[in-house]
Amino acid sequence: MKAPRFLIVRFSSIGDIILSAPIIHAIREHYGSESRIDFVTLNRFSGAADLLPGLDAIHLVEKTTSEVVPALKALEFDYMIDLHGSVRSRSLSKALDILTFKINKQTFQRLALVLGIRKNPIQHFVERSLNLLIPFGIPTPSHPWGDLKSKPLSADSPCSLPSSYITIALGAAHIGKVIPESTLIEICNEFSSQNIHVVFVGGQDSIPLATKIISSNLNGAITSFCGKTTLQETAHILKNSKLAIGGDTGAMHIAAALNVPLLSIWGCTRPTLGLSPWRPHRATITLLPQDRDLRPCSRHGAKCRFKSRGQDLCIHHVSPSRIIDAATHILNSDQLHK
Repeated sequence: MKAPRFLIVRFSSIGDIILSAPIIHAIREHYGSESRIDFVTLNRFSGAADLLPGLDAIHLVEKTTSEVVPALKALEFDYMIDLHGSVRSRSLSKALDILTFKINKQTFQRLALVLGIRKNPIQHFVERSLNLLIPFGIPTPSHPWGDLKSKPLSADSPCSLPSSYITIALGAAHIGKVIPESTLIEICNEFSSQNIHVVFVGGQDSIPLATKIISSNLNGAITSFCGKTTLQETAHILKNSKLAIGGDTGAMHIAAALNVPLLSIWGCTRPTLGLSPWRPHRATITLLPQDRDLRPCSRHGAKCRFKSRGQDLCIHHVSPSRIIDAATHILNSDQLHK
């Protein structure tokens, strides 16, 4: 019997694309190399898709899905797995006239959490994705992440990695997820005083922040790769670090997928929204804002209900001392080497 051909669709963003890896790995492990698995995403997120293992091809959309419809029709896919549930993905499904299994986005349930109507956490995005495979009898693999792709730094890289270091991801798509500059300066100075080298990762937009922190550092034990690496190279940096520190961002999900010890710092979003690190390293610690309830301020971190009342952002309620203590605990943990 011919192995089925799957088209998986997730247009954005970096973290959500990374969270597609378990469903791809589950299909690949179940059907083997005979099955075709392709992925559709937006061109500006191609770097995230390049990290995904087990794909036969990646199809990129610049503006509209009509750009890829002819090529996709020619490949004669049997099923489409819609992990986005958007107007764009529905349009693609209709154009291909294909049997589609669509993710339950839990839109109203997540909004109910933000409004304080709902208390129970949302089922994780990955679990909801894997539920789409139940009709196929595909089980969750014992090593569900697969092997996320990474690439060593190029020979002409402007910086080199130290032999031992921790990684801090500076960037975030929304202000409610960004670790404050003052917090970063304080924790980096403390790490430097302990002879712990810090490596920064992030995009071009993180360069000004990285520059400020480095100029404030007492011992100069910081190397910034912000704006200097591809996502595959960033994955390599994370993979070889002793600890990754970051907010609710794509780097957090990459670190979880790579089984790197993780210190996950939350601001205006909350793990209850169903997008926490999925099956991370056992030494991982999650820090939530103190003196703030578990209700998220917004679904994506773009709004803070406390800020609208003239108070500071939730992320400011994760103190530098808590981050330093948690990082020290992880670095000294017996779980680090298991």
